[in-house]
Amino acid sequence: VQKTGQNVLARLRSSSPKAPALVIGAHIDHLGQGESTSSLAREEEKEQIHYGADDNASGVAAVLEIARYLTELKQKGILTMQRDILFVLWSGEELGTLGSNYFVQQLTQTNKSPLSQSIAVYLNLDMVGRLDQNLILQGIGSSSIWRTEIEKQNLRVDLPLVLQEESYLPTDATPFYVAGVPILSAFTGAHSDYHTPRDTPEKINCRINGKIKDVINVFTVIGNV
Repeated sequence: VQKTGQNVLARLRSSSPKAPALVIGAHIDHLGQGESTSSLAREEEKEQIHYGADDNASGVAAVLEIARYLTELKQKGILTMQRDILFVLWSGEELGTLGSNYFVQQLTQTNKSPLSQSIAVYLNLDMVGRLDQNLILQGIGSSSIWRTEIEKQNLRVDLPLVLQEESYLPTDATPFYVAGVPILSAFTGAHSDYHTPRDTPEKINCRINGKIKDVINVFTVIGNV
């Protein structure tokens, strides 16, 4: 069965449209009623709705909130933008990062130049709704500045961070990394409800998710330099 997915994009324009853009994204797809072989539903849960509250409604909500927040700052004249910011919700991540791969391929082919000439940084949010102990930031090894800048900027919000060098990840950051673009991917950790009907909204830690948004806003400032 063939189906068509759609990425959803919005652009916050700067006064320097020729500068490489900052991209902030999260995948909007999930598993429906578990038709995918990646479903981890128990036998009695087969064909139940897989709600995907953490994976990845939490990431989508964070991207939308960051977009709203930064747009308000720009309208008030507080945000000085050195580059455009693209907010993207990806389709087909659960099937192998299809939406983000398509975006990278099409942009590279259209511009006929390395992706780094049009995209400066990619920030990814995938499962950021269940902070228990630490916020995990993956992809630190993709840029020499990340570790120092993250530790400095986190002084403002004081989140318990775990920084991981690994940049080749099973999420939408990888197509950008493979194409030579620095990445960061935020993640609050695995849990037993992953890819099951038990990943439901009442289990999301909304208070902590707000602090994660603050940290990503800080990273946005770094990527906007």
